[in-house]
Amino acid sequence: MMTFFPIPYKDELLYSVLARYHIRSGNVSIKATQQDVYGIDSITAIMDLPSHIYRLMQNLPVGHHYTPEYLITNHTLFPIYAAFLPYEHAAKVKESMIGDRGGSIYNKIGLMASSVKLNQYFKFCPQCVEEDMHNLGELYWHRIHQIPGVLVCFEHKAPLYDSQVPVRGYNKHEYRFAAPDTCKICVTEKLFNDHIMEKAINITGDIEFLLNNKMDCKSQVWFKEQYLNKLKELGFANVNGRINQKELQGAFLEFYGYEFLERVQSGIDNNNNWLDDFLHRYNRINHPIRHLLFTRFIGIPISNLFNKEIEYKPFGDKPWPCLNPVATHYLKPVIKEIELRYGSDRKGPIGIFRCDCGFIYLRTGPDNDDSDRYKLSKIKQFGPLWEGELRKLTEQRLSLRETAKQLNVDPATVKKYSKKLGLKTYWKNLSEEKDLCINIIEEDSSDEKKERYRKEWLNLRKQSPTSSKTDLRQLNNRVFTWLYRNDKEWLNLNSPELKSTANINHRVNWERRDEEIYENAKDVVNVMLSARKPVRVTVSSVGSRLGIRPLLEKHLDKLPMTKEYLNDQTENIKDFQIRRLQWAVKELQENGKDLSLWRIYRKAGIREDFQKELQEDALKLIVEKRNCTLHQY
Repeated sequence: MMTFFPIPYKDELLYSVLARYHIRSGNVSIKATQQDVYGIDSITAIMDLPSHIYRLMQNLPVGHHYTPEYLITNHTLFPIYAAFLPYEHAAKVKESMIGDRGGSIYNKIGLMASSVKLNQYFKFCPQCVEEDMHNLGELYWHRIHQIPGVLVCFEHKAPLYDSQVPVRGYNKHEYRFAAPDTCKICVTEKLFNDHIMEKAINITGDIEFLLNNKMDCKSQVWFKEQYLNKLKELGFANVNGRINQKELQGAFLEFYGYEFLERVQSGIDNNNNWLDDFLHRYNRINHPIRHLLFTRFIGIPISNLFNKEIEYKPFGDKPWPCLNPVATHYLKPVIKEIELRYGSDRKGPIGIFRCDCGFIYLRTGPDNDDSDRYKLSKIKQFGPLWEGELRKLTEQRLSLRETAKQLNVDPATVKKYSKKLGLKTYWKNLSEEKDLCINIIEEDSSDEKKERYRKEWLNLRKQSPTSSKTDLRQLNNRVFTWLYRNDKEWLNLNSPELKSTANINHRVNWERRDEEIYENAKDVVNVMLSARKPVRVTVSSVGSRLGIRPLLEKHLDKLPMTKEYLNDQTENIKDFQIRRLQWAVKELQENGKDLSLWRIYRKAGIREDFQKELQEDALKLIVEKRNCTLHQY
């Protein structure tokens, strides 16, 4: 049993409190400390989600005021993981932390299967170290600094650094404390560009909010609906919930940038597209950093994600106006329900508005302002009220145009529905004789138009006797187009004949062309080889960049200098993959990442079916880099 217990500092890990207890207790053996804390000496020291807390409570000094709830909420990483777990799930995790079933915790929160791993070393902020030593006389492990995906100290807006203390030490029972000699900056100053710093601060701010504000647990379905409705609103998904994954992924990568996503263990490539799984496998538990990345990308404030249900309302709030022009409630908000659909030939949602008067109209959305509520794209059904008004107007023997005007439709619609309803109309008999005259006039005027265009074409030929048919068309495209559509046979008979090209000699100076392409190819290959990310050099890729791919693929034998140069520079698949491995190792080392096979393969984008073949090459690179590093020391 403990005779004292260090007062936990603000945002201090319980792990850190116990490490300070071990130092202050004077215990030589960590097992003695474990006996003090737990009553047994076989408990594993866990940084993020410790268990056996009920045993700790039994061994606290008499008169303490701590509870398991307080320690778990304020001094472990439980709040950040629990925020994205269903209530029952989170309760079981907390139960395991209080009890002796710590071995099941990582499985319950999805950490065992997650590609987001714990930090290799405890992290620290140099400014926090300085302030803690000045104000407290000692250091401690800040909870928020140890969360995977946190790159900066939110308080000081400064980068975090790796300490010399591993998160999982050689002795799994030992609590390692923070000290000045283990919290030294051992690498050159870590600088992030403005883009990475901005994103890192924003994400860390969201994490701090979740640590310090208890969120109501939500189901996976809740998050699914929140994300999907926001994607619909942004145009990345249609009303049926189908997501344009390619467009979304491109926008996501553009928003965060490749480098930032790699730093927070959330890079996206063909072999590791977690974003696709995140949006389609809703029953799978995703790491909190992935939720926060996506939430901020689609513009949902972190508090709203949990507390404000996001509804997809492309046509605003109900009720909506009836647009039946003959109804007494015309333009009044009386429609309380709408149906949403998505047309395969349209990007926007389609709203179907049904009024009790029988009038049904469609509008393509989304609405951009209030005036859009009074617009329609199509009338699906006029309904009995409108049809009754049509009957009444036809009986009044009004003209077709006047009838259409009063019904707020075009004359063709009046004709269509009059015929459909079997109505006897005044204007039909009146116009039969008039229509006959109009047809005769139109026929005559059509012949006159034809003669006019023919005359213009012939005049054009006289003015340009040596011009081809194509040249004449360019001189007066209007005349050509009308004749082509309405008098094609005459046009063909009265156009210049095609000029023969049989005797034209197109000789190619292959020697000169070879010299030009050779020089250009060298420039292109140099650019490709100096690219930040490896690009495979092939005849086709060089040809594509020069805009002469078919020429190189079909006539390379006629370009001996270019052929010899490209044969020296082009790579087979194996050579290119090795170059990708070399690049990946260099990038990982520069970013302070551990050189493991899986991380190198993922960074290089090596497909699984090639990994076994390249394993020996990858291991050689790892050994070479490690030896090189050792020699530097």
